[in-house]
Amino acid sequence: MTKKYLLTMTAAWMLVITPALSAPQITDNRSISHSDTLRNRPRVAVVLSGGGAKGMAHIGVLKVLERVGIPVDIITGTSMGSIVGALYAVGWNAERLDSLVRGQNWSFLLSDRDDYYSQNLLNRDRQATYFLSKAITLQKGKVGNEAGGLVEGKNLKKLFTHLTAGYADSMDFRQLPIPYACVATDIVDYSEYVFHSGTLPEAMRSSMAIPAVFTPVRIGQHVLVDGGLRNNYPADIAREMGADYIIGSTVQAPERSAEDLLTGSGILGHIIDVNCKNKFEENIAITDVPIWTNTKGFSAASFSEAAIDSLIKLGEKAAMAHWEELLALKRKMGLTEDYSPTRPTLRAEAALPLDFSDEAEEARPAHDILRGSIALRFDSEEKVAAQLNGVYSSSRRPIDAELTIRLGQRFVSTASVRWKPKRFALVGLTYSYENNDLDIHKEGNRSFNFTYNRHHAHLGIIGASIRNLAFDTNIAWDYYHVGRLLASDPSTSARPFKDEHFFSYHAQLRYDSEDMPVFPSRGAKFQAEYAYFTDDFASYQGHSGFSELRGHWRMSFPVSSKFTIRPMVYGRMLFGGEIPIVRSNCLGGYWFGHLVEQQMPFAGVVSLEDMQRHFLAGSVTGQFRLFRNHYVLGNASLGFHSEKPRDLLSEKPYIGGELAYFYHTMFGPLGASVGYSNLTDKVAFYVNLGFEF
Repeated sequence: MTKKYLLTMTAAWMLVITPALSAPQITDNRSISHSDTLRNRPRVAVVLSGGGAKGMAHIGVLKVLERVGIPVDIITGTSMGSIVGALYAVGWNAERLDSLVRGQNWSFLLSDRDDYYSQNLLNRDRQATYFLSKAITLQKGKVGNEAGGLVEGKNLKKLFTHLTAGYADSMDFRQLPIPYACVATDIVDYSEYVFHSGTLPEAMRSSMAIPAVFTPVRIGQHVLVDGGLRNNYPADIAREMGADYIIGSTVQAPERSAEDLLTGSGILGHIIDVNCKNKFEENIAITDVPIWTNTKGFSAASFSEAAIDSLIKLGEKAAMAHWEELLALKRKMGLTEDYSPTRPTLRAEAALPLDFSDEAEEARPAHDILRGSIALRFDSEEKVAAQLNGVYSSSRRPIDAELTIRLGQRFVSTASVRWKPKRFALVGLTYSYENNDLDIHKEGNRSFNFTYNRHHAHLGIIGASIRNLAFDTNIAWDYYHVGRLLASDPSTSARPFKDEHFFSYHAQLRYDSEDMPVFPSRGAKFQAEYAYFTDDFASYQGHSGFSELRGHWRMSFPVSSKFTIRPMVYGRMLFGGEIPIVRSNCLGGYWFGHLVEQQMPFAGVVSLEDMQRHFLAGSVTGQFRLFRNHYVLGNASLGFHSEKPRDLLSEKPYIGGELAYFYHTMFGPLGASVGYSNLTDKVAFYVNLGFEF
């Protein structure tokens, strides 16, 4: 599954699914007449159909209606049409709507992800790992997912509430600047539910609640989902509200022949379009100026910048083809060609930037919560890996329990309990088991392969997490059981491969102000750790223990809106007598600690390279954003290593460079890189799909 597929299935439901031969229509029992003592002319309604992303064409149609000077006295819509219609009804004119939809991050809006920057570092790490998370509420006598769908839609609801500022409280929709109504489907009895009153954001959210994808909206005994299931083009509602003339905008696909139904997506699209026709022909028949936009080549999931631009232009082109009809309608209404109606004024607060951050993030939940998360990845080195995560959060005590299982070449199972007595304080106990199978290289050639099992436990005794900053001190225990050893390099046999156990003391500081988990365009990321290792709490092998000092610091500088320069310095140094091979330095790949805890990245090196005790490096990355989620990156690295710190800069330096392209999907970055380094003297090619874990 890809992000495009999920968006396709999501927006496809907006178009509607199963028709029924007959079903009752429900309204909220309020009068739907619209009296207007100031107007002595016929009333005009605009009706906007559902259609997912293809509904962006409605904005182009509205642009032309404004250009012609057609007054809009009533507006109705379904699904995407309900969203565009509601915003137009409160004062978002066509030009503002154009700018609004182009500026949204639709993959974020169509998810329940929290605003990345507003979270603490632990939750940011989760968001940068898992593509799907779902919470289950645990209440006395009741266990289940109250939502009833994969996506609660909290980001959409927050956006709707902000954009309808001044009209977000419960009200009669006849009192909006333009009287408005939208349609949802009550799945209790599969009936049509017409919103003429209520809270506007809730009505918009109900009309586009795709079954099983978005959670239904519950109002009393009604369970409301996408209105397209019953009435995807509600011209009849506009007529009931008193419209004398109806102008309609639809994005229904044309009839398909057998030759058109050759692909799975084509067949699915046809099934959806057929099921969209419930009441469609009858409603088109009562429309005075039906405007159909040909959206061939686009799907209900076409939320990219280029697609939105094209769809708006296609809607405008379709409406321009009806220019003379629209002028004739104006004359029929008794209006002159130069007549221009007064448009509603948007409330100033609705046009302000929206902050998606959640200030209540640190609060305990009202009920016990169990949240499950899934991550998947593929790369050309490890192949396929998956990770499952579950977090239990108590509502009564500041305690979280977490279990994580990683499946792949490297198997890891981790269990932890965290106690947070104060808002920023943190105490935790963690145990993990790891089984690893590693190939270690020396200057591009495999030196040895070995397997090991690792048991690790640590007790965090002093910890703090404050937005961008986290500090932790802990005591740890490790046991390494070395299994198979296959040595290609004769010198490897002389190195001590044996079972090891350690008691160690750690202090770590993290700072992260980057604006995105991958492909950041601004901010800084810093991490430093000091650790002292023993085998009896005080010494190692009868003498002083050995120490590890590691850290990295990178900055992102936006040169323009599309280009970012990202320098970084990093290193790891080992001090002491004998250093066990399981704690020695390793270099290669894209990330810190990906296959082993002590791994460091380097441009042009893909496999793990065995390095000397002291390593120091710097790199510069140039990042260019081609489109919203398309990135081209160039990276150059310079590194030094030696057995003694004073010899670092006198040893032969290693250099590396690489060029990469990535597309940012809901699963993480998808792309490939090609590079070279004099460390391996080989061209390295790497493919990656998914977040790092």
